[in-house]
Amino acid sequence: MDFNPEILKRYFKGKYSRKDFLAIKSIFEKPEKREEIVDMLQNHWFDYNNEPLPEGNVNHVLDKIHHQINLEKRREIFTGFIGTFQRIAAILIIPLILTFLVVFYYQSNKPVESALAEIQCPMGVRTKFILPDGTTGFLNSGSTLEYPVLFAKNRNVKLSGEAYFEVAHDKAHPFVVKTSNLSTKVLGTQFNVIAYESENREEVVLQEGSVEVYSNQGDKLETLQPDQKLVLNTETGQHNKDNVEASQFVSWTEGKLVFRNESMELVIQRLARWYNVEIEVEDSELLSYAFRATFIDESLDEVLKLMALTAPIKYREEKRETTNDGTYNKKKIIISLDHKREESFK
Repeated sequence: MDFNPEILKRYFKGKYSRKDFLAIKSIFEKPEKREEIVDMLQNHWFDYNNEPLPEGNVNHVLDKIHHQINLEKRREIFTGFIGTFQRIAAILIIPLILTFLVVFYYQSNKPVESALAEIQCPMGVRTKFILPDGTTGFLNSGSTLEYPVLFAKNRNVKLSGEAYFEVAHDKAHPFVVKTSNLSTKVLGTQFNVIAYESENREEVVLQEGSVEVYSNQGDKLETLQPDQKLVLNTETGQHNKDNVEASQFVSWTEGKLVFRNESMELVIQRLARWYNVEIEVEDSELLSYAFRATFIDESLDEVLKLMALTAPIKYREEKRETTNDGTYNKKKIIISLDHKREESFK
């Protein structure tokens, strides 16, 4: 069966279905489809710019994609995807590599020192990355990581969203993660950073090693030790440091959703990103309810049912409408207070 190029277009727009994902994964796993895949990648390139693709790049990219798919099958690192995404799958390396090519190619006329590469993680999934210095990590749903092509001497990265880093040690060249409001400086360590632009807080959680956190104006805010978290309120500029269980905040890299007495407000934010849905709370008093739970591979409906057992809530899903191109709008869940059960929880 011929591969429909419209599937690839929907995939890169983040509007792909489960069937689309499986189709893309399937074709990249078939060696006999190599010529067809090369044509497909080249056509996708020309959709974005009218200049020729640098010779040899597509085949090189294809080799990397095949290698990564085979590698991830052996490692079996991905769990917790919705439906089929909860099972072991390719690491979605396709957008990572193609985005790198586009950014690098467009900046080829700039000095090499200023050329940047970008890794994007689609909504509702997680993406593993390996940086040129050997630093590894994961990007969470809807996140972007930007870094210099010449990375060995300039280990400054820019993050929008959430990422977990295991930084390769290099005493002479500190590793710096810049977000909209913070700069986190390390030599070699394991830590998590949350900095979604749609939220009014940024977080740094340290699992191993030591990090220094600065404001983007250069003022040192805190030095974190393992199992400590810094939270910055981006509206007030105030920050605080707390002792935490760091494993709770990095468990998402293993496909786990872990809540430890977290407010409904934070739970809703994490569920919305994890399942790529819109969640609205009708009754503001619910936002103060705290939850403690660990979820592995559960669907959103199962998670909401379990939450309803520990709090007086009820929920409903709004009817999904289709857009002009035939795709569905994002799923929307409405959570409200169950007044009939409220007394039993007091």
